[in-house]
Amino acid sequence: MNERKSLLRSLSLVPASAITLCSVVLLGTGGALAMAADQSVDQRDHGHDNGKTSFATRSSPIAITRDDKFVWSVNPDTDSVSVFLVAKDANKKVAEIPVGKEPWCVSIKSENDDDDHDRGKGRHNDDDDSKVYVTNMVSGTVSVIDAETRKLIKTIKVGTEPFGCALSPDGRTLYVSNQSSDTVSVIDTRWDFVIKTIRNVGPKPHGIAVTADGEKVYVTQLLSQNPAPYEVRPLTQTEGADDGRVGRVTVIDADSKKVIKEIVLKPIVVAPFFQSDGNTLAREPLTQIFDDRTTAFPNLLEAIEIRGGFAYVTGTCSSPNGPFRFNVNVQSCLSVIDTRVDTEAVPSLNMNEGVNFEPVGVKLFNTNPFALAFKRKSAEGFVVVAATNRLLRVEVDAQGVPSINPPRNAQDPGHIVRIELKDFREIGQADPQDVIGGKNPRGIVLNSEDTRAYVMDFVSRDVAVVDISKNDPSKYATLARIQSTALPAAGTVDAIVLRGKQLFNTAIGPEGGAPNSLRPAGRMSDTGWGSCYSCHVDGLHDSVTWMFPDGPRQTISMENTFTHGDTIIRNGAPVLPDSHQRALNWSAVRDEVQDFERNIRAVSGGGGLIEGILEGAAGLAQVPDLVGVANTGRDEDLDAIATYIALGVRAPISPLSYRNVSQGRRLFAAAGCQSCHGGEDWTNSILDFRPPAAAAEVVDAQLTEFLCRVGTFDPALFADGLSNEIRANNVANVQARGAIGFNVPSLISVFASAPYLHNGAAPTLDAVLQNVTHRSAGTAGIDTLRNPEDRKDLVRFLQSIDRTTTPFPSGRLPSGVCGP
Repeated sequence: MNERKSLLRSLSLVPASAITLCSVVLLGTGGALAMAADQSVDQRDHGHDNGKTSFATRSSPIAITRDDKFVWSVNPDTDSVSVFLVAKDANKKVAEIPVGKEPWCVSIKSENDDDDHDRGKGRHNDDDDSKVYVTNMVSGTVSVIDAETRKLIKTIKVGTEPFGCALSPDGRTLYVSNQSSDTVSVIDTRWDFVIKTIRNVGPKPHGIAVTADGEKVYVTQLLSQNPAPYEVRPLTQTEGADDGRVGRVTVIDADSKKVIKEIVLKPIVVAPFFQSDGNTLAREPLTQIFDDRTTAFPNLLEAIEIRGGFAYVTGTCSSPNGPFRFNVNVQSCLSVIDTRVDTEAVPSLNMNEGVNFEPVGVKLFNTNPFALAFKRKSAEGFVVVAATNRLLRVEVDAQGVPSINPPRNAQDPGHIVRIELKDFREIGQADPQDVIGGKNPRGIVLNSEDTRAYVMDFVSRDVAVVDISKNDPSKYATLARIQSTALPAAGTVDAIVLRGKQLFNTAIGPEGGAPNSLRPAGRMSDTGWGSCYSCHVDGLHDSVTWMFPDGPRQTISMENTFTHGDTIIRNGAPVLPDSHQRALNWSAVRDEVQDFERNIRAVSGGGGLIEGILEGAAGLAQVPDLVGVANTGRDEDLDAIATYIALGVRAPISPLSYRNVSQGRRLFAAAGCQSCHGGEDWTNSILDFRPPAAAAEVVDAQLTEFLCRVGTFDPALFADGLSNEIRANNVANVQARGAIGFNVPSLISVFASAPYLHNGAAPTLDAVLQNVTHRSAGTAGIDTLRNPEDRKDLVRFLQSIDRTTTPFPSGRLPSGVCGP
């Protein structure tokens, strides 16, 4: 075992001298709030709330008190929130408070945010911060904590999977985005109860921001799930298209507490130096000439920050049309909204453009931007770049247009400023395994003097303290990392899961020997371009239909890869077939999670984790999908990713899981749906052999045992010359795989994974059931679901399925539906 491998078991992640996770705070001067967002002076609202100065607020996993003394940060992995004394750079943890399960956001309400009548009753305290609110995603609650005693004083029930939270600038109202019930809860903070639930906010409400005057609330829709409102093409032509979707931000009127608008964020035209070799949907095969311009639509809208008259939205833009190539698959976007008229102000900034001109040893693409905070006294802000473990400096001009000041050509050095989340003791250390420093930052807050930034590092479970006070931005540096909550003991299964989580979420990883994998980059992608997270948000899905060599393939959520509770870990990896893993991908072309080493090399352009073979695509022949050799056990890091997927990915919670759906359940059974979707994992696709597969089991690179033909493949969608049943990355136009069937997906948390089918052609579950062949596959062609009301009942049952739903025993399909 080489040096890198032998150290993995003992090191895992290197703890910080001090570490933290995520919280949200409101911060104002002159007696408003403590704010999660640090705003520049032109964002202030004067005269609001009796002449006091107010600032816009936003949701965040990390927050600071209005006097800059304490930082609060949540710990999603250990169900707690930590408190840090940061005044005079004390930078030490002083408390860790248990809250609900999986906290993701924190907001701090100051005592003097209450009205004069309340303050006259002597409720003022010295710290002037009275209550802290924490959203608990799994519990479906908001924890209310007394900021002085640091004791839990109340738990408020909200919607399903609450994520973001933001206080109004006067502190009297807390807005909570409920990601799975597609609602926003409105909480009166004087009495701490829900006064209204706002519906019709769009799918997967996520980040929240409130204007400085408190009149409007902006909510990002995490995933771009639908075409633009002006789109006229059918889904079979928009799914897989670079311009097939748009991003969306919902606007709520704070007075009426009603949705008043949905802002569309349009696809961007990608710079000419990131061009594609061919255009799959346009029937232009590979030519070895990269001359096709691409576009990318805003997706993964993680957070929103308001500065002046503009709102800034961080996201990962998706470019799914083939041929796939690392630098045309995803882009790192910063979208700008004019809040005066609530429209997109300028095309989204692609924060990868110009990075390509940087030299080896400096070049690092800005993958998976998560959060953004601006200074108050200057037009300078910082983007949290999760996959490369850095802050990225951004400036805005008088018109609100942002820039990272990249090189304009290879001769121009540019002025990109990245701040690595390693302190002065760590920054000079060799780190070949990528275990030192803050990992996977997801939140940021600045103090009121614009001298310090505090960053929540999700995977390394710490808070990084960054000096941003220098006149020369190139001198900005991390001063310390403060441990927020305990790391798992080295060598334990929990430590392996955490290592797998780190690698899944990073674009860097262990150092390689090729120019594109030398530091600051690594072997997980070409110069830090891609991450597994880019398509699988927290191990789930991005809603995108990607044009791959098999054809159009809707991203599969990973929470059902292994049967829950059945995983057996041995030597750091899931044991097959004992761990009851599904066959993988829509065409059952893989039988191990470790086979996705091929994606690291081919899709992300990385060197790959398996050593002893050539880096990158040159080594693909030694990494087979099915036959020849099993990939389990070839690399500890690769095995750790498989263990993370088996044990560390949580299934979304259905908002209907406790509703009466008994009629739909009866219809499910009567239609024989359990023939394909029975068993503990709600699919009949469970491996029954130890990889590698026998050659006789593989036909056209597919495990035919697991393929079922239920009327969801239409060859006419290739023959028409327009639609998406075509294979990418070919030297000729070839019909997509699917004629011999598809691998049966799991129904666990199916409510959360729209659109549906392999090619994204069904926008809803009701649309899935419109296919008579599909809905009657379990009854030998007898249609038991002709009645539309019955289908509605069945859809409600399907929407209710999550980990808590009792599964059906596995059934048996009529002859000829599945298998060879």
